[in-house]
Formats: sequence, C-alpha cells, structure tokens
Amino acid sequence: MLDHLQERLQWLPKGWDVKQLGELQSVQIIGYGITRPGDHAENGVGMIRAADIQDGRLNSGHPRRIALEVHEANLRSQVQADDIVVILVGRVGDAAVVPDEFHHWNTSRTVGIIRVADPEERAWLSLWLGSPEVRQWCERRATGSTLHRTLSLAALRDLPVPLPPVGSRGAFLRAMQILEEKSVTNVRIADCATALSDARFAIEIWESRKWPERPIGTLVELQAGAAPRLRPDKAETRTEDVIAFAAPADVLQSDLPHLYRTERSLAAGDGLALCGPGSLLVASREDGVRVVRSEVPVAAGRGVLVLEPESAADSYWLLYEIRSRSTELAAHAQGSAGRELSRRGFASAKVRWPPQEVREQFARLADRLHVRVRIAQAENETLRNLRSQILDGFLHGTITLKQIQHHLD
Repeated sequence: MLDHLQERLQWLPKGWDVKQLGELQSVQIIGYGITRPGDHAENGVGMIRAADIQDGRLNSGHPRRIALEVHEANLRSQVQADDIVVILVGRVGDAAVVPDEFHHWNTSRTVGIIRVADPEERAWLSLWLGSPEVRQWCERRATGSTLHRTLSLAALRDLPVPLPPVGSRGAFLRAMQILEEKSVTNVRIADCATALSDARFAIEIWESRKWPERPIGTLVELQAGAAPRLRPDKAETRTEDVIAFAAPADVLQSDLPHLYRTERSLAAGDGLALCGPGSLLVASREDGVRVVRSEVPVAAGRGVLVLEPESAADSYWLLYEIRSRSTELAAHAQGSAGRELSRRGFASAKVRWPPQEVREQFARLADRLHVRVRIAQAENETLRNLRSQILDGFLHGTITLKQIQHHLD
C-alpha cells in the first residue's frame, strides 16, 4: 500500500521526476554526528544537537561545546556552511541549512548531515525537507522507544525527492527566496528585542548590592511539573478542548524567553494541574538552566519546575534574573546530564530583590519588547503557512509563477 507521500508524488506535473535522496548525483555526503562527545567544554568547539534545530533554523543561543581534541578526532561529523542538518533522534525529520556562523562546528549523533554540491538543488532539497509531508514520512519510518525515536541513515537515503524541470525550479526558488528574506528579518527583530531586554536588565541590576537578598521560594509558588509524559501517538490533535503540554524540551529548545505554543497537547480536564499565563517554566541540562514565561495556560510535564509569581512585574523580573544566572543556577540540577532540578535547592537560591517601582518599570519595557517579538513570530507563522501552500500548489501544478508573485506582492 502506498503511503501519503508516495501517493502524492504520483500526481506530479508533466516533466517532473522522482529520485531517492541517496541517488542524487549532487549529494556528496549523508552522515551523522559524534556518538561520544564527552562533557561540555566551556571554551570548546560548538556542536549542533537536535535541540538546536527549531522550525527549520539553527539556534546558537546556548551552544553545547566539545573539547578541541574531540572535535579534531571527528572530521567526518564537522559541518560546512550550506550543509543541511536533519534531526535523526526525537523530532525526526526537522531540518535546517547551516549558516556561516556554524561553519566547522561539529554535530551530535542525533543530527544527520547532507552535503549537496549544486546550490540550486541544495535550495530545492532544503525546501522539500521543510515540508510537513517529509516530516510525517520520517516519523513513520522512525524506530525505537518514545523518547528515542530514531531515523536511520538508510531510511533517510530512501527519502523520495520530487525534481521539477530545471527552468521552473530556478524561477520558483527565486520567488521563495523573498519569503525567506522576510522571515530572516523577523527573526532578527525578535533576537534584537530579546537582546535589548537582557541589556536593560543588566543595567537595572548594576547597583543590586543595595537590595535585600530573598530566596526564590519566598517570592513565588513553586511546584514540580507532574503531567504524564506523552507518547507521540497519543498526543491530542484536536484544536478544541485541549491544553498545551510543556515538556522540558519545550523550555530547553526555546530560543526566546516566552512560550506561546508547544509541540504537543493534552485533553483538557481529567484533573490536570494548569499553570496560568505569566508562569515561569524552568528546565535544566548540563550547560545551564533555561527559563521561559508561558503566555498561555499549560500543563507542565515531569522535569519542569513551575514558578508562579504574584504579579507580572515579579514574573518579568525573575525571568531575566534566571536568564542572567543560567550557569550558576545549574548547580541545583542533579543527574549525569544535569536534567533534574532540585525543587528544594532551587527554592533556596537567593536573588537580590529590588523595590516594587524598579520591578514595575522594567516590566513595562520588557512587555513592550515581548509584544514586538510576538508580532514578528506571528508574521513568520503566516509566512510558513504561505510557503507550505505555495509549495503544495507548485507540486500539484495548480499554481503558476505569476500567481506566486501575486501572493508575495
């Protein structure tokens, strides 16, 4: 029986071809990363993990680093600018193009590497890999347990790739590049707004020695997430009567300090303990603690600490306090990979607590910057949907290049 992707590829326009990824002459490498990278090395070489690939992009905000000798001993897993990296373990199939700043980084075993010689074919392949159909195809061919769903290189090499005629492909890619440029601009806006918030907080705490010290546990209601871990095949797909499920990965993989959506949802009700908007969600790994401010109600899973401040001003202040002390606060984590935060230990961590007017003034600025970030995020969500619609029409031959240009205008 044909699966959805194979069935769809039977209806390609005249003049198209289909080949497996491993058959493409322009593809030079299909490999994966280091199996034993060793401990995090603060001054080492960056290593791309599955967690760094988000929504078709690479995020370098909190890089995992490996010792130089480990990096040099693993030449085959070093990436070059314009390589395509694909998640092989966990959220299998999510892919991104390696930008210049990641040139000669290394990769973990959870990440596959595809090197394509022809720039136009590389651009088409990255667009195809970013489609929902390919993600679904990869998920169906993944094997292993719930937490370690794995896509093999053999399966990746078998991925069907539709190949449009060269002339129409080039024109299509040039039109889609406009969408990408708009999207990149929005990412920069979000990054700059977040950096401004971080910088403003650093100015605010310049004279923090004057402020009294308070244990975090006295400033918030603090609880450990208890929602049951989800199996991928049991997640809710309905859009009504569901609640966002916040796993540690949703916190650790967020490149921005607030959370509007999560990978999975649970059915509402059933005695779920919900965290309201403004709650802080904290998770940890060996290179530091991460925190996000939830902007929607969520059910926090195991491995997530939930801080519920009394006010929005307290919420914003503690958000940036924890962000500024990520490495220091990781001392309250347990386990070999630093993934288990001690509720009692974290509650005892002390912070300098400023007067209310200081917290409120900072919150007003941070909130305005967060609103601007959300606008940029929403625009990129619209652009992703538009890209998917245009790609779908191109594959079916129901949309012309003139119509594509009209959409972009």
